[in-house]
Amino acid sequence: MTIKDIAKESGFAVGTVSRVMNNHPDVSEQTREKVMKVVNKYGFVLNVNAKRLKMQERKTIVIIVKGTSSILLNSLLERVLNKIGSSPYNASVIFVDEYDNEAAKAKTIYYEEKPIAFIFLGGSPDWYKDDFGVIAVPSVIISSQADNIESENLSSVSTDDVASSKAMAELLIKSGHTKIGVIGGDLKTSEMTRKRYKGFLQAIEEAGLDFDEGRGYITAKYSMEGGFNAAEKILRYNEGVTAIFTMADVVAMGAIRKLADMGLSVPRDISVTGYDGLITSEYSCPRLATVQQPLDDLVEKGFALLTSCIEKKGRAEHILVPCNITKGESIKTI
Repeated sequence: MTIKDIAKESGFAVGTVSRVMNNHPDVSEQTREKVMKVVNKYGFVLNVNAKRLKMQERKTIVIIVKGTSSILLNSLLERVLNKIGSSPYNASVIFVDEYDNEAAKAKTIYYEEKPIAFIFLGGSPDWYKDDFGVIAVPSVIISSQADNIESENLSSVSTDDVASSKAMAELLIKSGHTKIGVIGGDLKTSEMTRKRYKGFLQAIEEAGLDFDEGRGYITAKYSMEGGFNAAEKILRYNEGVTAIFTMADVVAMGAIRKLADMGLSVPRDISVTGYDGLITSEYSCPRLATVQQPLDDLVEKGFALLTSCIEKKGRAEHILVPCNITKGESIKTI
């Protein structure tokens, strides 16, 4: 009789049975009773010594990727896996949807698998305020800021989303654009989106321009399909718009494809900007104006920070890495 047999007969997942056997508090009394009924039926006893030995041998870093189709995060993931491959650690990769709570997922994994550390690629730090407190292993978010989260275990390495977005919006304004539409993520669930939007609004306000959020801001997933579907809405709701400010290169490329289908040329008829500096932006036609994120630097600093916390018991830190604006060919000067 094994824990898997107990799970099969009781009708619960192995992780749930494990939490019951280890007396974790986040299990309902009804579930606990059903599991223990099967345990007592067979006189099952958890091999604590074997479990402890397995935990001591484990050197797994769990990587949680926020978004199932993000080219940026997949590029970061490739670099992180290369770093782990040349280290004494193992990697376990988990993908969650863009709108899922990655901190709650990490909490479950922490209880069930006891990893040595977590790496979050992308993420919404607001989730961490409620769900991260129980996670007592070193963790780092790469590409999102988490300086507003009070935790000795959670570090972050990112670019300055506010300053970078402001610089890109200023480039549009200096190029003569005063009627600008925005395609971005969900402002309610994404801290990164809110910061990029904040930077855009700062540039608009300092230039003395008006912006109607109800009509000028279109919410979309960070994907080509998201940008494709949002581009037409920008033009439909905003007469006279001359530029579209997007919060990701993939969104910008999807928007450009839709504009072409509508018979519009970028930048002759309308300008489009991106954010991330993906390699694909160099080969798009036209080359995309974008915020160039230094992916190698983000991963290098993030992994070094994490391993320092693992091996030297260092405290959490929050690092901002500078990035550059690439002008590309997708902005027209009016």
